[in-house]
Amino acid sequence: MESLNKRKFERVRMDCEILYPTIIYNDEKKTFLDENTHLYTCDVSEAGICVRSNFFIPIGSFLSFYFRVENNIPFKTLVKIVWNKGEYGEYFAGGEFIALKSEEMKILVDYVEKHKED
Repeated sequence: MESLNKRKFERVRMDCEILYPTIIYNDEKKTFLDENTHLYTCDVSEAGICVRSNFFIPIGSFLSFYFRVENNIPFKTLVKIVWNKGEYGEYFAGGEFIALKSEEMKILVDYVEKHKED
């Protein structure tokens, strides 16, 4: 039977807060510096990420932030948002990483490999 999962890359759970994200949409750029703004990772793969927030992230927008994966040095990330949904006062969005460097891709691949069984 054919798999229902359309993803090309395996995702694993990741729960960490993302500080000071920036959304780029319709030639506008907004950085969230407010301490009442919250953005967390839900899961990650070498190609994409799912996030949970208390603010809406539009499909087609770009989300930029410094991403720290475990004890690695944080790297600047750009994600193109391809889906979103609201549920019980929270928002979820998923997207694809844009233009990761090879060393950043390796950090993500290593993280996924390490946490596959969790």
